Amino acid sequence: MKNIVNVNEVQKRKVKEGIEMCVLAWGGSLMMTQVFFKKGTASDPHSHKHEQLSYVVKGDFTYIIDDKRYEVKQGHSIYIPPNVPHWVEAITDGILVDVFTPIREDFLKKGD
Repeated sequence: MKNIVNVNEVQKRKVKEGIEMCVLAWGGSLMMTQVFFKKGTASDPHSHKHEQLSYVVKGDFTYIIDDKRYEVKQGHSIYIPPNVPHWVEAITDGILVDVFTPIREDFLKKGD
């Protein structure tokens, strides 16, 4: 459990070219991450058992969730149900805060 985390003190890890993330606070069944995107980059299509909320801190993004397209920008949030295929593309440089339940154990195995 990490219940107090300063994003400026957490090392970012490369997800893929143009995308970096860091694990912020987690405990119980909740986890928060911050993800940094370069313009034009996209996550790989994926699904997971976790419920996910994403909040756009900065930038413009396109989400594809279960083949439906959503355009979101700074100040928007979006819900992604468990086990639903999805991916996100950065239209501009941007930052997302993602919250998961249950916690992403796979993220903790990478050094946090």
